[in-house]
Amino acid sequence: MDRKTSAKIASIVLFVHGFIEILAVTALFVPAEFAPTWFQERPIFWAVISAIYGMSRLIAGYATWSMKKWGIVFGMALSITSMIVAPSIYPFGVMDLLLAVIVLVSLLYVWFGDEKL
Repeated sequence: MDRKTSAKIASIVLFVHGFIEILAVTALFVPAEFAPTWFQERPIFWAVISAIYGMSRLIAGYATWSMKKWGIVFGMALSITSMIVAPSIYPFGVMDLLLAVIVLVSLLYVWFGDEKL
């Protein structure tokens, strides 16, 4: 696999993850008994955080698709942040963790390639 293919994979996963995060805002309209307990405590806060993360992922996905270095670094930073936060938002964190690992590995390959040490 070459670097461009890896960048395309990372950007597609960033786009998908970003759209999922933005769609999480619709959880504001779900009855309280169906919402997760951590979301019930401060729903507006979590909806805003989710929208910010979603837009950030879309921006990083576009920049990665365009092969911009800042987009690659931004995508790596978002993935690392997601991997740190994911265990605290169980069960949704499992999906976040999986997508963040795919993006991080792909972007690390874009940055370093298959160079030998």
